[in-house]
Amino acid sequence: VVAGGPSATEVDHDPEARRLMAVADEVGVADRVRFLGQVPHSDMPDVYRSVDIVLATPWYEPFGITPLEAMACGTPVVGSNVGGIKFSVRDGETGYLVSPRDPDALAERIGHLYRHPKLLSVFARQAVRRVNDLFTWTRVAATVSELYDAVLAERRLARREVAEQLASVDRTFEESANTLLATKRRLRQPILDATAMVTAAFARDGRLLVAGNGGSMAEAQHLAAEFVGRFRVSGRPGLAAIALGAEPASMTAWANDVGYEDVLARQVEAFGRHGDVLVGLSTSGRSPNLVRAFARARELGLGTVAIVGRDGGELHGLADVSLVVPAFDTQRIQEVHGVIVHLLAELVEQRLADAGWFPTTSRAEAAAEPVAIEPRRERATARPRRDARLASGGRGGR
Repeated sequence: VVAGGPSATEVDHDPEARRLMAVADEVGVADRVRFLGQVPHSDMPDVYRSVDIVLATPWYEPFGITPLEAMACGTPVVGSNVGGIKFSVRDGETGYLVSPRDPDALAERIGHLYRHPKLLSVFARQAVRRVNDLFTWTRVAATVSELYDAVLAERRLARREVAEQLASVDRTFEESANTLLATKRRLRQPILDATAMVTAAFARDGRLLVAGNGGSMAEAQHLAAEFVGRFRVSGRPGLAAIALGAEPASMTAWANDVGYEDVLARQVEAFGRHGDVLVGLSTSGRSPNLVRAFARARELGLGTVAIVGRDGGELHGLADVSLVVPAFDTQRIQEVHGVIVHLLAELVEQRLADAGWFPTTSRAEAAAEPVAIEPRRERATARPRRDARLASGGRGGR
């Protein structure tokens, strides 16, 4: 039974219908083929219910509504595996799906169903159940409504997230700026004190040792790199700055054999000499390996600069100059540490350049000539308590 095409009164004269009738006659089935022509939609349920199987085999079909109508009438469907049909028809459950333009596959599936009439009955029941579960107007309307709700909720959430993220951006910049301003007010002179100490060490051909952990270690390497390379003064010679802990073999060996808390102290002992300077970076000032490194530096007569945050921790009490960022948020402290690192690199480099230490004079000549750099006092092994001149940035007023 073929439905569709011209009206029922004109189907016998339609060229395509006549061609198909000729094919049916040629293969000997003309008496078993009926062309209904165009059928009113209201009459289609009777057509669907009057047949054993509905075939829906277009080459292209975006919607797949015909199979749904047939399944709603309790008729299994064999359809093309294209478009909406491959979603409407559940292959092996409410009918079968076959490749388009494959009449052999289509005939094989139809023959299989006729050889297994009980399967037709099972497919018929499951077809009705699938339509009622997924494709009633109530269900379709609810699904569309849920889809719109999901899209709108996502958009509302996206707008809220953007607003929250913008607020976070504003808050972060404001907090960072406020921390920088507070640090400027508190540490202007201590930064100059640290600059003088590091400059004097370089002027005497001394070394700068820099240490930290985690992000502070990265910042320590950053500071060392600025001195070994250059910051703003081009053509100058390299300055002897070493980032402790950057050489993993000796660090991990000592950590494994003795303990991680002693690795930096051991490297201070190996590389540091009387008159050198140790700079330690720590957001808390309480890292045990840095604390022990500062204690060992004091014993060896090295100058010490602590770049820390919060209350300065134990390093604040051990350092000759202590730069305590007035903040408790680790991120804000680390951001200001980066600014301080750049300031030290710039100020030390500029002082040495102004003193004629480079690039026009050699190091030997510069060491022999008097330079306008405040000499550092010699320290005994057990150094006395620093006086109040460093109280604003060094020893907390002690």
